[in-house]
Amino acid sequence: MSSQLPPVSNSPSNQSPEVLLHQAETSYLQGEYDQAIAACQRALELKPNWPPVYVTMGNVSQGRGQIEEAIRCYAKALEFDPNLPQAHANLGSMFYKQGKLESAIDSYQKAIALKPDLTAVYVNLARALRQMGRESEALIVEQKANQIHSLTGGSVHLYNQGNQLFNQGKLEEAIALWKQAIVADPNLAEAYCQLGIVHRHQGQHKEAIPFLQKAIELKPNFVAAHQNICGIYRDSSDLAAARNAVDRYLKNCSSIDPIMTAIYAVSIYQVSGLNAVALQRFWQLESQLPGLLAHTKPVEIKSLYANLLFALPYLRDDLEKNYKLQRLISDRYVSLISPTSTPPRIQTTKGFGNIPSPKTVKIGILSKNFCRHSVGWCSADVIKELAALNTEIYLYWSDRPIRDNQTPVFEQVAHKVFAPQNFPQGLPNPQEIVNAIRQDQIDILLDLDSLSVQINTEVLAQKPARFCISWLGFDSPQIASDNYFIGDHYTHPPGRESYYTEKLIRMPQTFMAVSGFQRVSADPNTLRQAYRISRDQVVYLCVAPGRKFNPDLVKAQVNILKQVPDSILVHKALGDTQIIRETYAAACKAIGVGQHRIKQISRFATEEEHRKIYMLADVLLDSYPYNGGTHSLEALWFNTPLVTRRGSQFLSRMGYSFLKGVGVEMGIADSWEEYQNWGIRLGIEPELRQSIRQQLMASKKSENLAPLWNPKALAKNLYSQFQQLLNQ
Repeated sequence: MSSQLPPVSNSPSNQSPEVLLHQAETSYLQGEYDQAIAACQRALELKPNWPPVYVTMGNVSQGRGQIEEAIRCYAKALEFDPNLPQAHANLGSMFYKQGKLESAIDSYQKAIALKPDLTAVYVNLARALRQMGRESEALIVEQKANQIHSLTGGSVHLYNQGNQLFNQGKLEEAIALWKQAIVADPNLAEAYCQLGIVHRHQGQHKEAIPFLQKAIELKPNFVAAHQNICGIYRDSSDLAAARNAVDRYLKNCSSIDPIMTAIYAVSIYQVSGLNAVALQRFWQLESQLPGLLAHTKPVEIKSLYANLLFALPYLRDDLEKNYKLQRLISDRYVSLISPTSTPPRIQTTKGFGNIPSPKTVKIGILSKNFCRHSVGWCSADVIKELAALNTEIYLYWSDRPIRDNQTPVFEQVAHKVFAPQNFPQGLPNPQEIVNAIRQDQIDILLDLDSLSVQINTEVLAQKPARFCISWLGFDSPQIASDNYFIGDHYTHPPGRESYYTEKLIRMPQTFMAVSGFQRVSADPNTLRQAYRISRDQVVYLCVAPGRKFNPDLVKAQVNILKQVPDSILVHKALGDTQIIRETYAAACKAIGVGQHRIKQISRFATEEEHRKIYMLADVLLDSYPYNGGTHSLEALWFNTPLVTRRGSQFLSRMGYSFLKGVGVEMGIADSWEEYQNWGIRLGIEPELRQSIRQQLMASKKSENLAPLWNPKALAKNLYSQFQQLLNQ
């Protein structure tokens, strides 16, 4: 239309409705929505009730994410002219985004009846039919689309073929077809997005970003493209870019995608170390969630479970509120992932406890972290000791194996190692893992990751072993009342059962045990000199990563520094270093502590190098509401006193459990005030620090080995618990 318009003056008095509509469409395409609406309103003043103007206003509203307003505009256009195919098509897309599939299908069909060559509408219609379970009708519609001999039609056919191959796990063939689709139609945003997603799954982040950026350029409210580019920047620790990306996602999509935009914002701001911002986003979503859940898509339910509930313990230590939210989400999640048919009965030996010679217990270990990972470091010693008992150990990778020099520690004690082979859409197939466990007739399935690895929970929901138990890697998955979760009497005092779906198993002494950690050798004095720290300075250490970093923690730590002359705080952890630096600087300035007393140290290449940091430290200041796990164990192993705040939830009671596991009563706080008092005392009383160090050194002596350093004893306790279950 623009090429046919003669040049005209921009003076309002000389502008025709057609020129104004052209200006509105141009402004819309450039993202200048206010100018587009203003031009539309002037056009309606000159030509009231003109249907094309309402279509453009609907497009602008859609671009802003104002779905209801877009529907009103398209309906208004059709009121004045019911024969506008694009209005019907766009109206159908709005209904589709609202989950009103029947209305969407009706609108798409009307559009095609008016203009049979709208190939993209055939694609949308087929997608809606397929989501309604009307597969045969969807196939017929796709065949009609393939018969349209236009350039765009060819591109859509290639794109759909690529999707089919992608769903079959044939990634290279899918990539080739998507690239052909782009050659046929360079504006096919969906193909660019799919290419970006596949490159991301393959770990090729640099290659993925341009494809995703192009998809967003072509389609600014393209949800999947926004999500994946946010994820890439977050996972590659380019956190400033991640925040920019999530802010753009929020701006373009929050009204049409309120759940996922909020989840991504919580995650990215949390990883950055901006938990106060993440908490505000979390509260907003939590307040809206009861009304939103009635219309949630499966992908949103899975993300609420795997991402929002994963973020929850970092944000809030409140058993009542947290459990209420967990149940709200996990009930829907379980309904979504539960098998539609009854699983085959697991064959077992009848009368387990009455067999004359004890039956070998088949223990399956489910994890994606049989490697240099916190779960790998903290579980290996116990699993090794379990293998020395009357057991057979079966390892089940729940993702593509990431093998390193820690992996053989697990494999050497395993009777069998299984790794998934099929990865539809680039992700492991939980059913393949379930089938392998059932085929091996496992007695006890020990899950190490819980909801931190979503595939694990999909496996647990099908109960592929006689007893399924989660341990170590996170809090309980909250999905099955006949499954179990392992803690101890310190992490789970009496009465905690009312906040758990799973049954609780309490270890008598400790829920975790390791036989120690290795580190590279170094001279403590030389190390202090390298970081320009004098011998007589008291060094506090904080290793809280961005997810565990929050203003209350910073305030308490800086208050400690103020009361301990010439002390310093060393912070070393993953997060946005600039954000962390600025947060400490603001807290120091507020109470008159010199900012030079905060030292940030870069991360090391290996864990063995990282553990040198405990040579610098006089005291480790733990995080809250999510305590340190592996780092607190390391500190105690290397005889570093620990200050921890004990909370209500399991993950805020780990530091307390660890200290009890080595017989240390000092350093346990129940408030920030007590936390500060312990920090100050350990800073100004060297005799107290030395007393705790001596107690920690004594706890590792073989004649009086503390439970925290005795994986053999924990393995025996676990085995005893397993036998009790099997004898039921």
